[in-house]
Amino acid sequence: MAHLDMQETGDGIETARQQARATGYVHHAQIMLIAAGLAAFGIVAVAAAMLSTLL
Repeated sequence: MAHLDMQETGDGIETARQQARATGYVHHAQIMLIAAGLAAFGIVAVAAAMLSTLL
């Protein structure tokens, strides 16, 4: 029969929760950086279109 130490199991679960939380924060930051990059690209594209009509 297996011997389960509940103290170590509890620490493992808490560590897994912390890692999952940190991974979620990193993923959110990556999504926000992609959104900011797309917005900047859109602004540059509109500015280029406006400049091309003036020239």
